[in-house]
This record gives sequence, structure tokens and C-alpha cells, in this order.
Amino acid sequence: MHRRIPVFLLLLLFCLQLPAHGPAEAGDLWMEMEKGLRLCGVEIKSYRSSCFIDGAEQERIISAGAAPDCGCFMRGGFEDDEILFEICSADRGRCARLWEQFAGAAGRYGGAAGRTWSVEGFHDPVDDLSALGEELVQALGGRLRQINNHPRMVQLLADLPWGGVGILLDQGPVNLALELSEDTYLHKVKVRLGIPVLFSLSNG
Repeated sequence: MHRRIPVFLLLLLFCLQLPAHGPAEAGDLWMEMEKGLRLCGVEIKSYRSSCFIDGAEQERIISAGAAPDCGCFMRGGFEDDEILFEICSADRGRCARLWEQFAGAAGRYGGAAGRTWSVEGFHDPVDDLSALGEELVQALGGRLRQINNHPRMVQLLADLPWGGVGILLDQGPVNLALELSEDTYLHKVKVRLGIPVLFSLSNG
């Protein structure tokens, strides 16, 4: 698990420095990710979107009725007292509406200041996680930049022509983070991907 820390720290640092605009409408990005995942037989379980907010924005979101049971979460403890604001739903349309409701209350309606989009799902067991990851990147129309192999888990970084602004690495631009791991309880492969970064706080 500790081997994931350098990759996460790189992605977190990048997210904190994202410009105040996003690549496209949220529904478009989720839909494009969904298309590629379904082509490869991934069963989607949830859609997420997040950004960093300050204390004043947090208060406005809470005043608008945000609570964990409505699909909205906030976690503190970041640089400059920033708070990670995240919405999540199993329904893509509901996730988009939640974002509009609560991000709008914070003064970020339609918007995008350092915003991320992600999708999570499951795939049938495979012998080679790296091969599945490369297949997913290809199905998404992306270009693979880097693969990091770990026991029962693989992380991939790629560039999507439709994914918007990313970060420039030695291997080239990257705007997609993809993670595949073995879920021994469900006997499935857990698939997580995010534009332009993928948070792994719950797995820390």
C-alpha cells in the first residue's frame, strides 16, 4: 500500500495547482468514460466529481443542505486549510444535478476550479491486469504514458484527446489516471479512473 504514496502525492500536488477551468461539461466526460468502459465489459458502480474549496464555500454548501446521505462529502486537512469537496452517485444524471446544486451554492456553478471527474466499476477476473489496463486506455481513445505494477494492483497514466488540460511528464502529457486492483471478496477486478487525477484517500 505504501508504494502508492508517491503516485498519489504527485496527483494531489497537480490537482492543487489546476487552473480555474475544466476540460468540458461533466456529463460529457462521464459519458465518454462510460463508453470506453462498457466496450471492455466494465460494470459501472459510481460516478464522482470533486474540487478543493475554502471555509466560506464549505459554509455555503452546508447551508444549501449538503450532507453525506445526499451524496456530498467534505474532507479537511489539506494545504492552506483547503477542503476536498466531493459528490458521488450511482446515477450519472443525479451526480450532475448534485454538482450543479452544491457547487452552484459555493459560487462554482457550471464550473470547474480544479475539478476532477471519476468513475468506478468492476470487471470479471483476468490473468493480466496490465493488459486489461492497456485495453481500457485504447478503448477510451487514449495514449498510454506510464504503467506502475504492484501486487494485485496496477496504476496507469494516459493522455486522452478529449480529456482536456493535463500535466506534462517526461513521457508526454497526462490527463487520465487509471487504477485496477483485485477485489478478493467479490472475485472481481475493481476499476477506477479519473480525469485529470484520481484520488485514493479512502485506500490510503
